[in-house]
Amino acid sequence: MSTIRGTEFSHIPPESSGLSSLLKEAATEDNTVIITMVDREWAKPASLLDLFLESFRIGERTKHLLNHLIVVALDNQALRYCRRAHPRCYLHTGSGKKIGSVNPDGLIAGWNKKALVKEILELGYNMIFTEADVIWLRNPLMHCHPHNSVSVACGFSSSDQQHVTAENTGGFFYAKSNEITIDMFKILNVERVLYPSTGNQSFCDIVKREDVIRGLNMKVTYLDDDNFVRFCQQNRQNQSKITTVHASCYDDTKSKVQYLKLLLQDRKI
Repeated sequence: MSTIRGTEFSHIPPESSGLSSLLKEAATEDNTVIITMVDREWAKPASLLDLFLESFRIGERTKHLLNHLIVVALDNQALRYCRRAHPRCYLHTGSGKKIGSVNPDGLIAGWNKKALVKEILELGYNMIFTEADVIWLRNPLMHCHPHNSVSVACGFSSSDQQHVTAENTGGFFYAKSNEITIDMFKILNVERVLYPSTGNQSFCDIVKREDVIRGLNMKVTYLDDDNFVRFCQQNRQNQSKITTVHASCYDDTKSKVQYLKLLLQDRKI
């Protein structure tokens, strides 16, 4: 398995025994875990969660990554189904809102998600966050920069990062556990009090902010949109280079399931 180098940052971790034990079980040798989130709409028979997990099983050099995946359920119904489909599931009890079909594609589209990301980083784990409406065709770890704090798929090149929109996000980011990334989420927690309306910022919105990048001296890798593509773009891309496909161009869950299922069926032929 490709690895991402760990960090030497030390801190006092918060108390979270249930999550801590799952993280310990799932972590790679360099303390990296893969996280996704689902609600009852995304975790049921013939759902996005099923397609997401299946993509790991049939993708190129991806099956073993299931050992490092934790599925975070945002409600009890999602948790029950998750436990039937995957061995490592965690109920995020701090969640007050489900992912839903209104805007399911924001990478960390609410304060509860931001809080969970911050908690995992504080516990000392590097993290890959992937939306569950993302199909993994190939192992993406080789694309994550081992020295930069953040690697993120935003649907633009490094020279054009100001033109990202919510639907352009690739549904995938890597964050290294270090002082820089933890401080970033601490800043966002302060903004939660000062500017409550900023809670729907995607990770792409956050990392393109000059005040964050410059203030923290944060190094960011913008992942190539030839590798991390949206479903509506994938027919125009070099198929041999595509690593993940994100169904962000569809708002409703039914359409996401329909088209991602067709994509997986094509891969099996």
